[in-house]
Amino acid sequence: MIEAATKNSFRLPNEEEQALKKAMLQAWVDDRARLLLQHPFTASLALHLELIPVVDSRLPTAATDGERVFFNPLFLQQLNPDNRLFVLAHEVWHCVAKHFDRALGRDHRLWNLATDHEVNSLLVQDGFSMPSNAVLFKKYLAQHPDTTPSAENIYEWLLANPKEANLQQSFDLHNPIAGDHSAEKSGGSGEEGEENEQWVLDPDYAPGSGGEQVKREWQERLVAASQASQQYGNLPETLKRWINERVIPQVPWQQTLRQFVQRTYGGSRSWNRPSRRHLHRKVILPGMQGSRLQLVVALDISGSTADELPAFVSELKSLLTSFDKVELTLIQCSTEITHEQQLSSEDLHKLDDFEVVGGGGTSLIPPFERAASMQPDCFIYLTDGFGPAPAHPPSYPVLWVLTEDGEQPAEWGNVVYLNNSTSD
Repeated sequence: MIEAATKNSFRLPNEEEQALKKAMLQAWVDDRARLLLQHPFTASLALHLELIPVVDSRLPTAATDGERVFFNPLFLQQLNPDNRLFVLAHEVWHCVAKHFDRALGRDHRLWNLATDHEVNSLLVQDGFSMPSNAVLFKKYLAQHPDTTPSAENIYEWLLANPKEANLQQSFDLHNPIAGDHSAEKSGGSGEEGEENEQWVLDPDYAPGSGGEQVKREWQERLVAASQASQQYGNLPETLKRWINERVIPQVPWQQTLRQFVQRTYGGSRSWNRPSRRHLHRKVILPGMQGSRLQLVVALDISGSTADELPAFVSELKSLLTSFDKVELTLIQCSTEITHEQQLSSEDLHKLDDFEVVGGGGTSLIPPFERAASMQPDCFIYLTDGFGPAPAHPPSYPVLWVLTEDGEQPAEWGNVVYLNNSTSD
């Protein structure tokens, strides 16, 4: 597109356009503040992107490089406030989903449409107001009503239904550095082939190339948002499932388990009583000292967790030996509680001889009924999630540790999957 501009005359944004840039930047900053009230989960992610207005023929709408959102104020001023929120959220979720990395040599245009559908279907379910020209394949949704949105699946569907692809066009630029043929045709230079049309080139339009560090940061941001946001439990089920399936599983479950327990503990690290976890390696580290950690751990022993139980129990022991005072209630449950064990800090070695007691079907309710009289600091449940669970959350924090093909059994509680066994 730069070559096309050099063939024609070009200019910098004029005073009127510069004023419009300032006005629409303030409008979008205000929109982002409103996003915090209406969609706090997405807003917490949007705060990591710098908003850059540009009046530039190469960018007719909006684009992101993972660190900034570049937007044309001429485009933004045509939208109502709700649609402006949608466009901002749309760019955020392109970053979260890492769509450019997932392209893997696929047809550029079809992949852009597929990624737009993935993002837009999630945003619509989360209550955003979608502009009329945004991509959403309603025929696909009708054919796959219970499927979690996936750009890869949409892409295959578009290959088999090329007429559907011809009816849609992306409204944003997906690769701001490489450019986009559709942007070249509609970027302010008039009809294609008009040699004398003047281009506008804005020096503020300087997208970066991202990089591995930017990708890792978005991974960490999404995990942090999903763990910390009180709104996470209120997200639509499809959006929660998308997060669990595509992002959270990439974080070592051991790390999430430790962070969850440490957040609920009232103590602090001290050298007065060093951690016993690494003494066999002749390494002395500070231990967790302070108030007593009261923890309930429930194990689903219906059979689906059999392969994961040894690794989970081993990690649990390693974690708890770093705390100064521990009261652990270990509950095994199928349709009812089959075994209960009370362990203190001095008894954790007994986990080395862990044995499953009982088996059969699954009900996740009995351990919570048992814990009601204990009021633990936190509750951890290892399960595949396929069984009845309490309808309402307890007063203490809960972590569902799910098998790789498991499913969150309730709309409350934190979630981690066991499909990443890399120790941290």
